[in-house]
This record gives sequence, structure tokens and C-alpha cells, in this order.
Amino acid sequence: MSAANNDNMPLGEASEPYWWRAAPREHAEAPDLPASTDVAIVGSGITGLVAAMHLARAGRQASVLEKGVAGEGASSRNAGYVGRTLKHGFGDIVRSQGLDRATAVYRELALAFDSVFETVAAEKIDCDLKRQGRFIMAATPAQYDDLAREFDLRHRHLGEEFSMLSKTEQVSEIDTGRYFGGAVIPDHAGLHPGKYHLGLLAAARREGAAIVTETEVTGIGRDGDGFVLATTRGRLKAREVLVATNGYSGGALPWLARRLIPFDAYMIATVPVPENEVARLLPGDRTFIDWNFNVDFVRRAPDDPRRILFGGLTGERHQVLRRMGVRLRQRLARIFPSLAETGVDDVWTGRCAGSFDLYPHIGCHEGIHYAAGYCFAGVPMGTWFGIKAAGRILGIDLEPSVFADRPFGTMPFYKGDGRFVPWAMRWLSRKDG
Repeated sequence: MSAANNDNMPLGEASEPYWWRAAPREHAEAPDLPASTDVAIVGSGITGLVAAMHLARAGRQASVLEKGVAGEGASSRNAGYVGRTLKHGFGDIVRSQGLDRATAVYRELALAFDSVFETVAAEKIDCDLKRQGRFIMAATPAQYDDLAREFDLRHRHLGEEFSMLSKTEQVSEIDTGRYFGGAVIPDHAGLHPGKYHLGLLAAARREGAAIVTETEVTGIGRDGDGFVLATTRGRLKAREVLVATNGYSGGALPWLARRLIPFDAYMIATVPVPENEVARLLPGDRTFIDWNFNVDFVRRAPDDPRRILFGGLTGERHQVLRRMGVRLRQRLARIFPSLAETGVDDVWTGRCAGSFDLYPHIGCHEGIHYAAGYCFAGVPMGTWFGIKAAGRILGIDLEPSVFADRPFGTMPFYKGDGRFVPWAMRWLSRKDG
């Protein structure tokens, strides 16, 4: 039975992501907590696992501590988009900070993009990674002009290829009258985030990293030249600590939680639709996203061409996922009216995080390493920051990140709960089409 066909069906928080069908989460008994370790990594998402893999490969004892089941957070719940875009466009940074700064930021973003392909190839991860391209849709004519200017700048200064399609031409990519054309970025990619995470988990374990689940870190304190981590299952001594909890940050490092804005992102997976209908609606088989601040995004499921995956309403705070599923289906029907009566099999959410300056951050606070604030670029930046964090701990990071050790601001009296997010998103989205 589909959730959207029965509005009384109480999915609640029990609804699992579509991605877990092919990549179910592990529910094995939690391993013992070691007494000590070289590096304690808090969080078993993409960043934590990539860092653990590289640290263990270099001979360090790496222990990944996870509050619940490995990878049950946003790393296995996201849309699986792999691109080279931040909330700050290249042109925005040129205007505010100059061409050199914009080039440095976007050159590193390209390295983050490449790091996903390099990691998948090196670790032989089967995760449906494909350079399928991205189509960015303009919700208004003004957005179309803005897209053209932005990607022309990127082409001239970064060499990124793109092409613009008008409203009449966009039917070759997406069959809808909702948008006013858009930009095709031919080499952007998509993957299956559940499979990617399981591949990273297996790789970290192969290298000898310990994955300690069902172990919440409640505090981190100094202990001589190292640290002691208080957990729900005892204490752990570590020479170094990396906090990689992003949207799930809290008691482990309150300083970090105060600098992150957690927000919920929502997605649905339709029931199987005739494959020829999906091909008609999405002939480009790209990853699709609009140019609004609060984006809608859609793609074919990479492992089932009969299903459409759709996301939006980012930042809303609804506890009943069934309601969000109904609202998302209504938004999907605005794009594809023929899907108005199509059922929904899966509705889910995951907690992401941004920073107050809308940049990713990597650094060290009072000896504790952190990486967070991916601002909608979690797969490439999470992978890249895992590599960079490991290099910083090992002392071999010869090319410092442009995102490293930057001012990391917060607001007075803010403690990290993000209660203002729905109102902030409405304000920031006021010019959306």
C-alpha cells in the first residue's frame, strides 16, 4: 500500500529511505568499546568513514563511535547528487571577495568532486556512480538569465562545460511546462548513497578501523596530551579526536553544535511507474534541481528506472512523515501533472547542516578536529573532508584547504537547536519562483 494513497497511514519516523531497500543498515550487536585508541572519530557517516579508512591505512588505530546504527543518518538518506556547486555561486564570490578567492574555492570544490570518483575506483565500490549530467531548471525568466551568467563565468575561468536550453528546448531533458529552461552540466554525477556508504564501511573495516555502534559520545575532555571521551558505554582515551557529526552534532562538542544550523530534508520514492512514462518525463536521465534557494530536486532511481525520486520542503519541521509525503507528492504533481494520482512507497527525512556563512568548515578547536557544514554538497565535500581531516591528523596535509581554520561564527544565545530554520528558509526563499 502506498503512503500517499492512504492519508491515514501512519508512517511516522518508522518510514525508511528508499536507499535502504538495496543497502539495508546493519543491526548487529555493538562491539566492545576499546579502552584506548590512537584516533577517536565521532560519527559514522561519509566523513568519518573516509577519515578512518585513510588513518587505518597509515597505521593508526582508528575507532569510529556511532550513537546508533552505522550510517543511519544523512549519509545514506541524501539524494545522491555529486556536483561542483555551493550555496555561494562562483559569481557571488567574485563580486564579494574577488576572482582569486572564487577560483580557489571552486578549484577545491572540483577536487572534492573528483575525490568521489577516486574513492569509488580505489575501493571498488559498486554504488551506481554515473556521470549522467545535471539539468538546473530556472523557475523564472530572471533565474534563466542568472544561470547563463553564472555558468558563463565558470566556463571562462574554470573551464567547466555547459549549455543553455530554452523553455521550448528543455523538453529534451524534462517534459514539463513548470520551468523556463535551464543549464545542462554534462559531467555532474549521481550515485546510490546507501550503497556508497556501505562500500565505505566495508573499506574502513578492511583497513582495520573499529566501528563501535550504539555508543553515544556525551562529552570530550582533555587528558594529559590526549583526550578522554565520555560515552553511554564507558570512557575511551584517545590521542586525537575528529568530530564528524554534522547535522547530528550535540553533546559531544557543544562548541561545534553552536556553529551549525541543522535542517531536515525530505524525499519520496514513487511506486513503480511504467518505464516508458518515466523515460518520457525525464528523457535526459540527469539529476535535476531547480535554481531556487529552497530547491526541488528529482531523478530516476539509479537502480530502478520505473521509480521517480523527489525531494523538497527543506527546513520544514513536521513529525508526521505521511503529511510530508502528501505535500511532496503535490509538489511533484506541479512539475508532472500526469503523476498527480501516482502513489508513494517511501517517505523519509535526514538531518543535514549548514553554517551561518553558508560555507563548509574544517579545522581544529582546542585540539579537537572537526569537519562539518556541507551546505547541500554532502557527498563530495563529506568525502573530501574525510581525506583532508585524515591528512591533518597525520601531519601530511601539504595543501591546506581553503575551507580550513576560517572564522566559524555563531549567534548570541544560540545552542544549536535550529528552531528558527523554518522561518529563515521562508525568508531566504522569498524570491524563489
